[in-house]
Amino acid sequence: MPEQKRPQGPSRFARLSGIGLQMGLTIFLFASFGKYLDQDTTGKKWWTIGLTLFGVAISLYNVLRQVNKINTEDE
Repeated sequence: MPEQKRPQGPSRFARLSGIGLQMGLTIFLFASFGKYLDQDTTGKKWWTIGLTLFGVAISLYNVLRQVNKINTEDE
């Protein structure tokens, strides 16, 4: 019976947990920067809304890229 190779590096669970933390941190940083930029404006929250949506888009792109990488390594 052939031996199965054990994956090198962190386990799949640890990598997926890290992806979630990275996504949350990215969105938080973009939202915080938007709030900072909105402090000087006339009460509108356009920077906060725009940068939060941009942070979500970047986070989703990174999640998809990293999950595809994990899947190709497992094949």
